[in-house]
Amino acid sequence: MLGFKSRHRRLIPAGVLILSVIFGAHATAQEQEQEQEQEQENAADEEGKSGGNFLVLPVVITEPAIGEGLGLGLVYFHKDRDPDMPKISTASELGKTGKRPNPPPTATGLFAFKTSNGTQGIGAGHTGTYLNDSLRVVGAIASMEVKTTTYLGDTPFDFDLDGELAYLSIKRQVGASRWFLGASASYLDGLVDFDVGALPLPPELFNFSLRDIGLAGIATYDTRDDTMMPGSGILIDNALWYHDDSLGGDFNYSTYRLKVHWFRPLHKLFVLGLRGDVWTSGGRPPFFAEPFVSLRGIPALRYQGETVGVFEMEGRFNISPRWAAVVFGGVGFTKTGDLGIDTEDDINAYGAGIRFLALKQQNVWLGIDVARGPEEVAWYFQMGHAW
Repeated sequence: MLGFKSRHRRLIPAGVLILSVIFGAHATAQEQEQEQEQEQENAADEEGKSGGNFLVLPVVITEPAIGEGLGLGLVYFHKDRDPDMPKISTASELGKTGKRPNPPPTATGLFAFKTSNGTQGIGAGHTGTYLNDSLRVVGAIASMEVKTTTYLGDTPFDFDLDGELAYLSIKRQVGASRWFLGASASYLDGLVDFDVGALPLPPELFNFSLRDIGLAGIATYDTRDDTMMPGSGILIDNALWYHDDSLGGDFNYSTYRLKVHWFRPLHKLFVLGLRGDVWTSGGRPPFFAEPFVSLRGIPALRYQGETVGVFEMEGRFNISPRWAAVVFGGVGFTKTGDLGIDTEDDINAYGAGIRFLALKQQNVWLGIDVARGPEEVAWYFQMGHAW
């Protein structure tokens, strides 16, 4: 959907190593408990393999950039992807599914939300994996009014973006490899209204309609054992976007983004995750499409630049087959170019959270994170992994 974010930060918590030592002493007892719980759940899981599951998902919105609010999603997780595909049901099974990773779930959903600052929206989305996970499709349509803030250096400017958007991504596996190649398309048609207060400025400069249309080429390498809550493997995602008035839009610019996510079990009950993200732009992108630093604890659109980067670390301790705790931290940077105005802030954030396995057959995890950024504390409702 509409994303808005901003520039520089993150601290890497030494707590990851401390947790590994502390929890290691309890590993044997935890494993025995997990195995007993798993035996009790196997029979119930077999009954759910023939059909799908509905999940009515109340969502607490806590993104600092748009205020606090509530949302409601109705999500249908389609019939099991492959009953014969191995599942990760205990921490001791991590690493055993590397040769045949769990694909993304096939799900269709409707959603609506509203926040305290007047941001609201409705929409529908679908994510699907087909042909034995050789074809992956993601699509969404929405109508939204987003009230948020963009920054010039450390100076905030409030604005309202009201419009309709659509997104479609299709990727196909290359032979028997773990590479996927594909294309994406995006469409945004809306009205922008900047709040300039009582300043004597021409309103037509700060209130205008826009249309932004883009096409992208995608190359993804994915060996993660599960896409919803990875325990091992790596994701390398390359996306090159091209926006041009020849496509019917109002802007001419391009962006390239490289994301690398790496996961490895350091212990039978402990998983380490590392994230690297570099995003750069060329041409003249609109203010909302300029690359931004994306870290938990930092408001959307707070730190932007021609080029931004993020490094983040996360440690996850599997308390039981259905519960896990996480700690995380990271740093970011921005490069604004010759005419840019830099922020005086250091870009870093850190925090902790809890996870619960809501739908075991589809490996759907829900959770809450609390994060501290340079300026404030924020908390987030999560479905699946935060990355």
